[in-house]
Amino acid sequence: MKLGTSSVIVAAFVGPGTVLTCATAGIEFEYALSWVLVFSVAATFVLQSFSAGAGILARKGVGEAMREAAQHPATRTLVFVLVILGLWAGTATFQTGNLLGATAGLDSLSGGRVTQSTTLLLGAVAATILALNLRILTQILTGLVALMSAVFIATMFLAPVNWEAALSGLFVPRLPLNSVVRTMALVGTTVVTYNLFLHASAAKKYWEDEPTPKAWRREMTGMAIFLPLGGFISVAILIAGATFAPPEGGVTSIADIAPIIEPVAGNAARLLFGLGLFAAGITSAVTAPLAAAFGIREIFDWPDEASDWRFRAIWISVLLTGLGFALAGRNPLEIIIAAQAANGLLLPFMAGFVLLLTARQREVTLPAWYKAVGAVVVMITAGLGLRTLVWVWRQLGL
Repeated sequence: MKLGTSSVIVAAFVGPGTVLTCATAGIEFEYALSWVLVFSVAATFVLQSFSAGAGILARKGVGEAMREAAQHPATRTLVFVLVILGLWAGTATFQTGNLLGATAGLDSLSGGRVTQSTTLLLGAVAATILALNLRILTQILTGLVALMSAVFIATMFLAPVNWEAALSGLFVPRLPLNSVVRTMALVGTTVVTYNLFLHASAAKKYWEDEPTPKAWRREMTGMAIFLPLGGFISVAILIAGATFAPPEGGVTSIADIAPIIEPVAGNAARLLFGLGLFAAGITSAVTAPLAAAFGIREIFDWPDEASDWRFRAIWISVLLTGLGFALAGRNPLEIIIAAQAANGLLLPFMAGFVLLLTARQREVTLPAWYKAVGAVVVMITAGLGLRTLVWVWRQLGL
């Protein structure tokens, strides 16, 4: 039975940002923010089902649908700006985190001997994969990510977990003091804005010979299998972090987190963590620029050809921008978490537009309650984003 393209979406959001954001959330706030991941996976299912429906039923990517919906020049300009802000700038920021995560993985492997030239090399590797479409290498790297994910799951069961507190954290929403930015980062690392574009385009291509409601239901069946699996991995990482005793002085670098999997990996913890983080960074470094290129190509109605110079210019510009910020010398842990939080802030705008497009489509009749669930998701993400902006405002003393 064909289960569609949702496994690609899970591979895209289980990157270095997920590993580091979930681990640090557990280390800093123990189990208290687990509920954010439960909400985020549910929100991802709802929003990605809308996105996939646009690709399968309407035979349109999100960019195409936006272009057709925005007929008035002023509206079209606003939509184009939102797409460029939410997609190009967002993926460029994620690309910074992807490359820094991959570099941090090598740094963990080498014992701190990685230089900035290594970041340049990683950028070249990502560009090569994008240009040559080396599927076998990508599958190998994905296998390494899966291995590290399995180790985190095993760690969750072997570490001294306070299961009463863990279950409370999963089902009782609360925001501990100073947890707002971390909360938005957890939302942003799971409900990834560019995945809305990527999923519609991928589903449109995958089901091109079967654009029917039945195909859409099969896609949703695949999502019901793969998305909870990705969420389970994220929860396992957070719970493993909650059982970890950080070094004196707290977690100040990515290397400080590597011992988190010692209950399972033992002396090989640093090696396995480094390999997994490197693989997660490189695989995500491939999907982020392509997602931007797909979405922007659709909204400007460029030819559907990978060889088109404008398509290549978009993914190359995302890659180079991410590379430039990666070389800026900032703490990679701070940049990666900031990228997730920024995505969380932009999410309500893009999610609201996808919901609007879904409500206006006529290919299949969606239950009113399902549309209402989508509206609730948009409002909750908007509320979290607003609270984050208030927190930033106060931190600036304004």
